[in-house]
Amino acid sequence: MSAILGAIRAALGALILAGVALNFANVVGRYVFFKPIIWAEEVLVFIMIWCVMLGATLVTWENQHLRMDAVHHLTPPRARRWLNLVSTLVFLVAAGFVLVQSLRVAAVVAGTGQQSVVAGIPMVIPYGALPVSFGLIVAVLVWRFRAFVRE
Repeated sequence: MSAILGAIRAALGALILAGVALNFANVVGRYVFFKPIIWAEEVLVFIMIWCVMLGATLVTWENQHLRMDAVHHLTPPRARRWLNLVSTLVFLVAAGFVLVQSLRVAAVVAGTGQQSVVAGIPMVIPYGALPVSFGLIVAVLVWRFRAFVRE
């Protein structure tokens, strides 16, 4: 699992660097040469979508999603274990549902061959961020659930 997480971190770093470079090139093109990169904003939005969705996987791995910390800290350790188990199961069901639905949407978009308006990028690329991310989130939650069961 650590190799996958390392690859996700590397992909996030590369995407952020690519976004910064593209944004810088667009600023220079627009204000120095008066020739903006017309597809830059569209591509930057797609980069941001992938960054957010891949980042959600890392947040899930580190168990840093928003939660009711007061309830978590005020419950006794034994009840906290069950609370963690139930919240993991609820999250797993919700993430599994989103995974299935996002796969359906991505398949429909892929089937239409739709492309972005300016850059001409296949729309399955930004739509694909959801099933990839939620697939990874489901894998993390299954791994966490197995760890709970083994304790």
